[in-house]
Amino acid sequence: MPTKHPVFVCGLIMLLSSISGCIEHTFNISVLPEGGVDIVYHAEGDIMDFNDEGQLMPDSTVWNLRIWDEKRDDKEVHHVEAVLHLDNLSDMDTILNWQQNPDDTLHLRNNFTLKRIHRLFGVTYQFTGILYSRRFNATYGDVWNYVPSECRLLEDQEKMDALSSMEVEILEEKFALGVIQWNIARFTNRFDRVWKLASAHRPNLTDTSAAILSIARAGWVDDLHQYMNNLDIERAATLNLNWWTDLRPVFLGRLIDITGPNSADLFGRIGDAIEREYQISKDVEDDIYRFIVDLPGRKSSHNGEVHDNGKIAWEFSGKGLLNEDGIMTAKSFEISIMRTVMAALLVVIIFSLVRRLIRRRGSGFISGEQVSSWD
Repeated sequence: MPTKHPVFVCGLIMLLSSISGCIEHTFNISVLPEGGVDIVYHAEGDIMDFNDEGQLMPDSTVWNLRIWDEKRDDKEVHHVEAVLHLDNLSDMDTILNWQQNPDDTLHLRNNFTLKRIHRLFGVTYQFTGILYSRRFNATYGDVWNYVPSECRLLEDQEKMDALSSMEVEILEEKFALGVIQWNIARFTNRFDRVWKLASAHRPNLTDTSAAILSIARAGWVDDLHQYMNNLDIERAATLNLNWWTDLRPVFLGRLIDITGPNSADLFGRIGDAIEREYQISKDVEDDIYRFIVDLPGRKSSHNGEVHDNGKIAWEFSGKGLLNEDGIMTAKSFEISIMRTVMAALLVVIIFSLVRRLIRRRGSGFISGEQVSSWD
């Protein structure tokens, strides 16, 4: 049976994130018939993953937060639980977007709406949830545009087992080299993104001639090729992949050559923010997100799965959310005995009034005929 080589592990970690376990996020949202919402957030996984994704956990003081560890199958499982009660349904979206801050683009963005609509015989509840994608391929490019398609065999263990050691090694090398080319393109694009964002803060940067900017960009691309060519993909240290740490001084140097040292801090902060954005995408890529919603009354429509207890559930993979939005919709109707009785009484009253009106008109018509006959 072929064994995995360092080259393949290196490429796989660049493509799929870290080799440690995932975090499972579960949101339980219960809409109360008497009004309000109970929200219970729970996450579990390896403690190392929580250290990486600490910025994605609820940190607002409005949450009742509890943290504990559990021994499970000789593994230490870390748990985070956050509980909250809302009196107003309209507050849910603001609360579930607890990461809102000036760097909101660094976090998973979402939008939740929960409406209570009063009808003649009861109340309709409408739930909508949107987990916006990270637009990973649009931002960084699709790695499979650089990796040969035959390398997809490496994702299928059965097909890998059918290959010889030499065939696997060749595919792994192609995979790693393709990922390196993808990273060259990704870091080249970073030069353009940093310059564009910096120009929005300092309009005088737009006065830089296209020729000077092109020369600096070409120099940065050459720096990238030299750095990547010197990587020893057989070295275990390469698995760290903190390339931005190594490349940052060179990157800033190319930009400072154009503008001078006064813009160094601005370029550095923007470049670091883009790197954090990328790292968060890689951190959440192997996570799982579950949403369980309990609406009062009978469920009339939804795009999730209904559990035996009547709750509606959705599950999204972090990998899927990299490029596609996760959309949840559900609707229920709760009959109100009071409203039903009132509506029934109203119908009876209206029917009685109409019937009485018809009788009066009929009586008047008959009286008119009698008068005519007497004349």
